[in-house]
Amino acid sequence: MLLEDYNKIFQLYFSMKNNKKEEFIFPDIPGQSYPVYAVGKGGNLVNFKAMVYPNATSIKKFTRKRQLRYRSLQAKIFDAIIKIGYFDPLIVYREFPIIIENSRRLPGMDNGLFWLIDYYFPELKLAVELDSDYHDDAKDSLRDRYLKEVHGIDVFRIKDLQKEKVQETRFRELTSKMRGITPVKNPLPLIFTTDLYDKLKREAEKTRNPNN
Repeated sequence: MLLEDYNKIFQLYFSMKNNKKEEFIFPDIPGQSYPVYAVGKGGNLVNFKAMVYPNATSIKKFTRKRQLRYRSLQAKIFDAIIKIGYFDPLIVYREFPIIIENSRRLPGMDNGLFWLIDYYFPELKLAVELDSDYHDDAKDSLRDRYLKEVHGIDVFRIKDLQKEKVQETRFRELTSKMRGITPVKNPLPLIFTTDLYDKLKREAEKTRNPNN
């Protein structure tokens, strides 16, 4: 790596550490900041913002904006429940991005950089996932473990919410679980920068000692 590249990393590290200029917030998720850059599984810096929150001219197919626009029948039902204020005064975020930190990546997890939680209740540390027939149970299990072990988030899964029987049983189980959790006031945002800071710090130190 050229010295000027090290200098860019050095500047990025201190910019983030001191001023947080390299972070962004989704307008509908005001309580959670995200780093513009994340560390991919191969150890390289990836522009996370460009992937999940691209500009209006982007041709990317899988973006958070697209997920919020094209809703499954299950999601439309859950969205409607939110809109009528069923969960008020709890905060609930839709399509909440989770960045996978390599230092905590579980054995067997795929190479993905992030995934989107269908619904997240930060005050309850509870995620709700709406499963379809296309879901991979093994993959979902690893993600659930990751959320619990890394962020302390419990996951509640519902399949076929559009079916009346599921609404009478599984959805009732969800509401019962939620009532049993004491909400946390002013929950802290999740941390997604552990790997990034470690990498940038190492590269910044190389800038100071390029011969080591």
